[in-house]
Amino acid sequence: MKMNKILAVAATASVFALSACGGANNGDGSDGADQSAAKQPAAGVAPNTDPLPQPEVGQLYNNPQERDAVKDGGTLTLSIGEIPPNFNGFNIDGNTVYTTNIDNWTSPTLWNFTESGEASPDKDYLLSAELVSEDPETVKYVLNPDAKWNNGDQITWKAFETTWKTQSGKSDKYNPAATDGYENIESVKKGENEKEAIVTFKKSFYPYETLFGNLEHPKNLDAKFYKTGWVNDPHNELRAGPYKVGDHSKTELTLVPNPEWWGEKPKLDKVVYKQMESSASINAFQNGEIDATGVGTADRLAQIKDMEDVQLRRGFDSSVAVYTFGQDSPLFENDYARKAFSLSTDRKQLQEIAYKGLDWEEPLPGSEVLYPWMPTYTDNLDGFEYDVDAAKKLMEDNGWTMNGDGYYAKDGKVAEFKYVNFGDDPISDARARAQQSMSKKAGLKMEIDNKKSADFSKTVTSGAFDVIIMRWSQGDPYGYAWACQLYCSDSESNFSGVGSDEVDKMMKEVTTVADQDEALKLANEAETKALAQFGTLPLSNGPDMSAVKKGLANYGPSGWLVEEPENVGWEK
Repeated sequence: MKMNKILAVAATASVFALSACGGANNGDGSDGADQSAAKQPAAGVAPNTDPLPQPEVGQLYNNPQERDAVKDGGTLTLSIGEIPPNFNGFNIDGNTVYTTNIDNWTSPTLWNFTESGEASPDKDYLLSAELVSEDPETVKYVLNPDAKWNNGDQITWKAFETTWKTQSGKSDKYNPAATDGYENIESVKKGENEKEAIVTFKKSFYPYETLFGNLEHPKNLDAKFYKTGWVNDPHNELRAGPYKVGDHSKTELTLVPNPEWWGEKPKLDKVVYKQMESSASINAFQNGEIDATGVGTADRLAQIKDMEDVQLRRGFDSSVAVYTFGQDSPLFENDYARKAFSLSTDRKQLQEIAYKGLDWEEPLPGSEVLYPWMPTYTDNLDGFEYDVDAAKKLMEDNGWTMNGDGYYAKDGKVAEFKYVNFGDDPISDARARAQQSMSKKAGLKMEIDNKKSADFSKTVTSGAFDVIIMRWSQGDPYGYAWACQLYCSDSESNFSGVGSDEVDKMMKEVTTVADQDEALKLANEAETKALAQFGTLPLSNGPDMSAVKKGLANYGPSGWLVEEPENVGWEK
């Protein structure tokens, strides 16, 4: 095993994006879906419904409406944890959920997914993608002839070439969040015309639909611009989507219809993101200042329970909350100390804190890349259980003795560490205090360091933590193909730095196998070994729960589907 000193966050080109973690998020399908016989309508329910109906896997809960049923005009106002300090989602420093939120409205997305996860090209950008050879693996992409960047440049095969070159890891001039798949490519060349890209692999990569989900403007080949040019600058001219960025500051960002857009006219006149702490967002929703908010805790749910003209929508979340250990932690640089902390963590108690009052149960997660409600899921932590005595034995076997204050000490140093918490969410605070108590029982001294939500990206990218709770969000059902992003020792998204040559080799073998069942078997074997190194510890998945103003269409939990942004709006 080795510890690499890599300090950085995840790219829009990759499937996993990073965010801070509050209470339950904004489960084995049976564990979640069978709690109540009631079924949730697609538009949601009144917030005072008791008990809350359960979602079903593969169903839409975003009030799906055809465009003809959606009004022309109107404003959608939302809260956001931070206005991205770096708008380049292909850069490790910019790969957060917050950046992705902006990109979904404004930038090329080549693949669509149904709510159940079936992939198809987004015809506004990509007319077709075809496997034209298996040996060597070669894929031909045909772009929409109308697709162009906002500066007037055509979107051509060079966007594929740029994305490959910045994301492959071949040059240290760039800092991608993950190189999975792109490092397998031999060449990207022009096809019969500028709108065709021929991608040839030197080492097979499956499924190829996970690659080139988003494209970069060729300007990003300038390494200095790639790293620093997007800091506090969204660069409208290098985007291509139904909306563009209007005014923006550190506290607010506005999106307006893009006059250069060639597709269906956007329904909304304006989308506004306001940076807010958790407590401010629920108050803002109650006061009519924002149109939707997460209600994934009992306290937040109670505050909107008696509101009229509000719909509660919830589904299964495609993300996982994890503990991640800092690379520079004097205590957690030791393998046994990370395992001792993990053994002393009662994950079920942390779930009970998060889900109290939500009519929600789920099994403890045993994977960070596939989720209990997915048919492809396997518990890769099977047999790992909460055990304080085992945690204490690990510390004592490695030379630590209990001092008079009830903490382990060795060579004059106490077994202490810093737990960084973000925002003012009461569930996050309660979870931190519960973890502090659990750690104390195992002789580990935990200090809670509270920071503002807006400090999340800076804290993660600087590595200024011993242990932190974060949430990885997944954009498609092929998480097993991207596991290297989280676990490989040379990945910039592996914030713990924990890894091994053995795990690296196993992870990279997974995507060379075309048969999904065989690939999943290899992925599970690799993740089992990776989790046994305790660089991270998966904690929960949770429900995706939102309260929205009645009539908001095509917005809310929708499985793997990401609604076309031009279709979001207010029902007629």
